[in-house]
Amino acid sequence: WMNLYSNQLTGTLPSELGALTSLKNMDLYSNRFTGTLPTELGTLDNLFRMYLYSNQLTGTVPSELGALNRLGHAYLYDNQLTGTLPSELRALTRLWSMYI
Repeated sequence: WMNLYSNQLTGTLPSELGALTSLKNMDLYSNRFTGTLPTELGTLDNLFRMYLYSNQLTGTVPSELGALNRLGHAYLYDNQLTGTLPSELRALTRLWSMYI
């Protein structure tokens, strides 16, 4: 578990998060993270829950997130994400809920 929500954390999400391959739950919501979603998040093979809502993230949803075959919940709303969703997200067959 990574529970760092509601801590007023700032800065960008580091690409090194992709090295946490055993991570199952990422709760980084309600902070002040800026910048884009690192493509390296697509290497988190065991990730089930990605809660990144209520930050100040920008850019598009990376197509690499389509490789998260265990992802069940992805909450990315209340950011400043733009563009269309990548077609690779159709591969997320275990996804129960996604809010963008």
